[in-house]
Amino acid sequence: MISKTNGKINLLLVSAFIIYGSAIYFHKKSNKPSIEIKKQDSSINLNEHFIKLISLGNKRMISDLIWIQTLLESDLEKYSQQDLGNWLYLRFMTISTLDPMFYENYLFGGMYLSIVKDDLLGAANIYEKGLSVFPEDYKLNYNAGFNYYYEMGDYKNGLRLFKKIENHPDANQMVKFLINKLQFETDGDHNIAIAFLEFTLKNSKDKIIQNKIRDDIYALKAERDLKCLSTGKSNCDQYDFEGSRYIYNNGQWKASKIYNSYRIHRLKAQKKSGSN
Repeated sequence: MISKTNGKINLLLVSAFIIYGSAIYFHKKSNKPSIEIKKQDSSINLNEHFIKLISLGNKRMISDLIWIQTLLESDLEKYSQQDLGNWLYLRFMTISTLDPMFYENYLFGGMYLSIVKDDLLGAANIYEKGLSVFPEDYKLNYNAGFNYYYEMGDYKNGLRLFKKIENHPDANQMVKFLINKLQFETDGDHNIAIAFLEFTLKNSKDKIIQNKIRDDIYALKAERDLKCLSTGKSNCDQYDFEGSRYIYNNGQWKASKIYNSYRIHRLKAQKKSGSN
């Protein structure tokens, strides 16, 4: 009787192992739909005033922790809605409420929002909040001015900020040139944007921002050079940002690699088209 019972148990165990092994096999072989949740949809942003209330005097420590977490979670996905709902913008604003003297939050946050995320209004807000604390800071005024002038097409605010640093000890000739140009500005200028981005690239230590700036410079230079070459002028630059020669094929000038067009005055273009 006992042997029959043991036999049944052994049979059940063997059957269970066979079923389990088959399940693993078919699980590995079957094509499962991939589920991808965007960071914009999965991020958690608590109300900064609530965090400030419960921080119990540890605001700087909490802001540092949120800053580190934000850097680790930061994504490259564009945010063009211009509705101040970008999760990164909300994080930077929370940090600024907890620790208004956190300088890097304004400078790096503004650059990341403007250059990487295309969140121009978010960048403008972060820069302005930083300037309310550090009104004479050269880098904040310079980057905020460029975000207004070139990205948003807001020449009035661009000129306002550039004038603040016209006589700053760190001011270069680019600032004076921008001020003169803005007095009569009617459109964006590729040469100014390239010079600004090259300056920013030289002074940036963040790899993500550096890579995005290189892509932008490549696109801007290619757009400028190819337009010049198509007119048949003799003084056009025939080499791209990476040193490769432009290609002439079937009556058209082209770059040696595919690039994403850099859209001048992106915010204005978005408003005109009604796109998000």
